Amino acid sequence: MDTEAYNILIVDDLPKNIMVLGNNLMNENYHIAYARSGQEAIKLTKSNSFDLILLDIMMPGMDGYDTCREILANPKTSSIPIIFITAKNDHDSVVKGFKAGAKDYVTKPFNSSELLARVKTHLELKRSRERLESLNTNLEKKVEERTLELQKANEKLKKLDLAKSGFLGIISHEIRTPLNGIFGSIEMLSDIYSQDEETLEIVQMMSESAERLLTFSELSTLITELNIDHYRLSKGNVDLVEMVNLVKQEKEINDDERIEFDIDFKQSKEKHIVQADIKLLKKIISDVMDNSIKFADKKVVVQVQINKNDEEVELIINDNGIGFPEGVLPNIFDVFQADSKNYVDGKGLNLAAARLIMEAHDGRITASNLPEGGASVRISFPLK
Repeated sequence: MDTEAYNILIVDDLPKNIMVLGNNLMNENYHIAYARSGQEAIKLTKSNSFDLILLDIMMPGMDGYDTCREILANPKTSSIPIIFITAKNDHDSVVKGFKAGAKDYVTKPFNSSELLARVKTHLELKRSRERLESLNTNLEKKVEERTLELQKANEKLKKLDLAKSGFLGIISHEIRTPLNGIFGSIEMLSDIYSQDEETLEIVQMMSESAERLLTFSELSTLITELNIDHYRLSKGNVDLVEMVNLVKQEKEINDDERIEFDIDFKQSKEKHIVQADIKLLKKIISDVMDNSIKFADKKVVVQVQINKNDEEVELIINDNGIGFPEGVLPNIFDVFQADSKNYVDGKGLNLAAARLIMEAHDGRITASNLPEGGASVRISFPLK
């Protein structure tokens, strides 16, 4: 132990006691200061830094107990270990000393080896405690710095999210404005060339492209509003069975040659009611089924079933199509993570919107590929 670094204060009204204690401690290379009264000791501790105090109990005026209490009451000196040097070794005196805040006591006449051992022990404990406090302080500082870094990173991410949402909103607005004029022109051209099949075919292509742009614009607006919590959900009781059947009927009318349904609703007489925005729920189911047939070069079988437990109701939509690209699956519900092909065809934005819609409903949506081929999408709503 590096004893030269330690400063010890001896407090005793008898010079002889100070001399004996001082000689023992100086032989161990401790730095020694002394006081002959409690008041003098308190004054010294305010202007000096001590690592340990050896304090006599029986002193005229302010005794050791009061001196100890006053030193420890000062925040600047409250951590200094105090060892009482006393001729009183009865139980009550010892207890009173510990209640005053002393860390230990040595009885007179003291044994030099015992005294030095106790001094060494308490100095080592003090140094260990200081090191621990220093480590805690450094750790707290690092945690604070790391927390600040994370806060800055989160703020940056929020700004990026807002920037992406704002970007989509601007695109939506800029597309919608000229689209109004395009639709008006298409209607006029349809009337003018109503008898010209070749021209009407071109006009129809223009109409389909315009409709596609309109869909993109509306989808961008929806994603923007959901991202910044500006979309107001219109929740109500929705029967999943009825909703699936409604979407099924629409798909059979529009895609009767490309899609076949295999619907298995267990306990079909039971209503599977969820709290949802009927418009958005219909959109999710419709978009998932659209993705099943969008890239297929054959007739696709879409299987639909509902599972229910005490906590949630789950709508499962499987198909035997080409499935999702493996590289896209981990981030398939992120707005800007879909591969370029799927993005152009609107698949990426549809799934991104589906995730945001389910989050707004406190639900979840997951996607995976089936072992036998095809895709599986699970849409889960909480029941409580």
